[in-house]
Amino acid sequence: MEIITDPPRRMLVVTPHPDDAEGGCGATIAKWVQEAGTEVVVLMCTNGDKGTSDREMLPEDLAAIREQEQRNASAFLGVKDVVFLAYPDGTLENSLEARRQVVREIRRHRPDIVFCIDPYRSVSHTHRDHRMSGQLALDSAGSYAWSYLHFPEQISDEGLLPHRVPEAFMWSTEKADVYVDVDGYLEAKADSLSAHVSQMRGRNPEHRLDRIKEGTARQGEEVGLAHAEGFRRLRFNLDTLGWRYLNA
Repeated sequence: MEIITDPPRRMLVVTPHPDDAEGGCGATIAKWVQEAGTEVVVLMCTNGDKGTSDREMLPEDLAAIREQEQRNASAFLGVKDVVFLAYPDGTLENSLEARRQVVREIRRHRPDIVFCIDPYRSVSHTHRDHRMSGQLALDSAGSYAWSYLHFPEQISDEGLLPHRVPEAFMWSTEKADVYVDVDGYLEAKADSLSAHVSQMRGRNPEHRLDRIKEGTARQGEEVGLAHAEGFRRLRFNLDTLGWRYLNA
């Protein structure tokens, strides 16, 4: 197990629904932006249009509401940009077209690390969009974004270049092995979640902060920290594919 003390310069967060990134790594985002000036881009895969029990709410209206809530939450954490793929809830696939879209953002923003949900949980079930978004992130970074031969029109027509992402950190994992000390950033995480008003109705902000404190204390205990966010690290080891295939 390792405590991460060297923040990246650039970070891409591939997330399934509005509010998932804040819940998964919101304190890490806040800490790295404030302390290290990390440039963070959030890539939102779905539009959250099914996230309500209100039968009077139209999906297109909810999608518009949740897009603005995501912008507000990201601005609060200091995120540089939010990119919306806007797939309707429940329709996200690890398809060639979706990988094309994710690869485009990897090549545009050139992250040093990708954050996503762990798609490989085996003990407890997770939402299908969560699994799809995690797999999309890993496949796009590990198999596509670095190669000139995948989506070459992005290079010839859009002026982008292949990009090699060294590693991914996955939240909502059953096997965390790297941790970020987030003591002092729990309120920022809680406040960013509170920006998702449509999802937080009837939930007490103080109770939300208490739950965050309990969760981060539990994770921190694994490595002797008061509060931590834990992730599973996956190294892509792209050097083993041969230097001649990779961008400098």
